[in-house]
Amino acid sequence: MNPGIYTFWFRLKPHFFGESLELQRNTLLDVLADSPIGPIVKAKRANVESGQFAPSFKLRHAAKDLRLVTETAAARGRDLKQARTNRAWLDEAVEHGAADLDFSAVVATIVGQEPPVTTPAGARTDDDKR
Repeated sequence: MNPGIYTFWFRLKPHFFGESLELQRNTLLDVLADSPIGPIVKAKRANVESGQFAPSFKLRHAAKDLRLVTETAAARGRDLKQARTNRAWLDEAVEHGAADLDFSAVVATIVGQEPPVTTPAGARTDDDKR
């Protein structure tokens, strides 16, 4: 599990808050690209901008990882509030049909849009036993 992946998407929430203030998405992504989460912003920016989420790391796997993290923490008496929040976004995206899309499809859920429900042509859908 790569915690940076999850940190990136949930730090994008200010980005979408910026959109609600009518700030330009490109400007916000430019700022985030020059921040500590810049490498993952740069890697997934095209997905966010295009709304196309060909899987390189499926959202279902990210959801599973955060489920394991939050359950393990809870079993040890720890409450990882941010991890629970992040997990809720991923679970909601899965419920809306984004499980086989790239984990970056969670952005659609965060901004209140329906993620595309079809897996892009040529994308593998049989690798869910990771």
